[in-house]
Amino acid sequence: MEHDGVAEDQALVISTGARAQITELAPISEDGCETGGILLGRGPDSRGIVRVEIAGDAGPDADRRPNFFLRDLAHARTLAEDAWNTSRAIWVGEWHTHLRSGPQPSSSDLSTYLRLLAASELQFDLFVSIIVTADPLEGWARPRLWPWLLKLSGPTR
Repeated sequence: MEHDGVAEDQALVISTGARAQITELAPISEDGCETGGILLGRGPDSRGIVRVEIAGDAGPDADRRPNFFLRDLAHARTLAEDAWNTSRAIWVGEWHTHLRSGPQPSSSDLSTYLRLLAASELQFDLFVSIIVTADPLEGWARPRLWPWLLKLSGPTR
């Protein structure tokens, strides 16, 4: 079952290491610019579970702005290749911070996810998005992770 492209019959498991990596990297946004990276792992498996095992960083050539983030593509490709060669992990999604907006994917985020899901060569059944926000009381010292599993409705390929 799905509601507005959000996969409700799927589950997400984020490894302790990936969660720690995101929590360590997100406070970079204290400089007033978004940051993020790719998510590598497995799934969905036969039970609909997606496992995030590795969270990448933005990379040296990322485009970081107050309301925009674009990962360093060459860096992301290297991370993905290394993950594949080491553990056969694949690209399952992306994470990034939101500085002023809430934990929901923005319209720009959703447009990007739609393009990725629709690209038949990428073969995404689901796309994992983790939006990271500062804690209301503790700020970036305790970032909050908001996971989203997205999929296209109807025939896609």
